[in-house]
Amino acid sequence: MLPDIEKLLTLQDRDQKLRAVLTEIAALPAEKATRDRELKAADDRLEAARTRQKEIEVERKRLQGEVKAKQDQIARYKNQQLETRKNEEFSALRHEIEVAEKAVTELEDKELVLMEEAESLKPALEAAQEAHAAEKKKVESHMASLTARKENLDARQKELETERPRFTEGIEEDLLDRYNRLFKSKNGVALVTVEHEVCTGCHMKVTHQAILEVKAEKEIIGCPQCGRILYEPK
Repeated sequence: MLPDIEKLLTLQDRDQKLRAVLTEIAALPAEKATRDRELKAADDRLEAARTRQKEIEVERKRLQGEVKAKQDQIARYKNQQLETRKNEEFSALRHEIEVAEKAVTELEDKELVLMEEAESLKPALEAAQEAHAAEKKKVESHMASLTARKENLDARQKELETERPRFTEGIEEDLLDRYNRLFKSKNGVALVTVEHEVCTGCHMKVTHQAILEVKAEKEIIGCPQCGRILYEPK
């Protein structure tokens, strides 16, 4: 195998490791965003239960206020009945009292429905609180893990980038530029083997002349189809 091929293969192995680290680092924000959304969903579920609980309490107080107002109105009508001497006025007041009493009954029925809903909401709220606590604990654990992974990946990235110049020593500048362009444009694979007269990079058949030149190991040969640098597997 040509010395330059050996050097490039070693460099490619290191660069692929660096590329994998960078890919993993790039994926971390999306993973964090997913965990944030999970916690936000748990927050929303808990807040929805709490909000409904507050709404019920506000509505109950409003109904109680209306009941009190109607009851005061009924008391006034009854006092007026005691004071009037006219049958028509007495009958009219009796009608108003009946209307007000019916309204009180309807308001109290609504309050009863709300009380039943509030009672049924208690276990749902407790379940939401428990689910929220569990989700928060899980997300916090994941976030701590992500932070640790980020620190480890950053350290590994720095190590690989610092060491890279050592693996480029002895490689001619033009060849190194060619390799760098291929590595970038060919998804991190600049050098590939020729197997059964096929380039394992693009899976296209290689010309017989190109195969002979690769076997001769006298110069760097590129795939006529994809341009990747070819070498014989050992």
